[in-house]
Amino acid sequence: MRLLDLLDAARDLDCGAVAGIVVTLTAQHGVAETWTGACVPALRRLAAGPDRPGRPIDIAAEHTLSVGIARGLDLVSAPRHDDIRSNHVLLACAPGEQHDLALKALSAALFERRVGTFALGASLPWESLFMATERTAPGAVVVWSQTADTADVAGLLTVAGCFPDTAFHAGGPGWLAAGVVPRLTRAGLSYLTSLDLAVSACARVREPLDMEA
Repeated sequence: MRLLDLLDAARDLDCGAVAGIVVTLTAQHGVAETWTGACVPALRRLAAGPDRPGRPIDIAAEHTLSVGIARGLDLVSAPRHDDIRSNHVLLACAPGEQHDLALKALSAALFERRVGTFALGASLPWESLFMATERTAPGAVVVWSQTADTADVAGLLTVAGCFPDTAFHAGGPGWLAAGVVPRLTRAGLSYLTSLDLAVSACARVREPLDMEA
């Protein structure tokens, strides 16, 4: 799925080219397949280091790839990003968590399913998550944690406990690394292990996004 094209564009530090490839791939294969089949492998390839020993990791290329993928995913779902009245899933990173790229993929994949999102980005304080949930009354909330350091299960359970009619989900490897997934599931929260699972869980909202309005 044009993995080498993504890597070449990233190494050329061409965010626009990366974004264009992502947009093209999503149109041809859908967001989920593009994310799992091209974006994630490309990110892992660059993070693993250079092909030749002794060369430093190309941080600039990694950043270009991440920014370009994010830009492409934003373009995929941009037509309705300004229509917050139709949004029904709230997406946020746990406090201190800066990695929100996977949530952009989820937002774009939900857009394909006619479900809108409130995408609140990186490092959202628990108090702000509470207020956002209260204000928007979403059908579902996804909180992302990339590392064990940001997997604050007590904070998540406290907020989730205030909204028994809203489905709360934990996403990201941080929850698994912290060993808190059993506590989450015992409390009625689900741990999302893949983009497809996240889309299926979050698509169960009260009403669809009206794409024709």
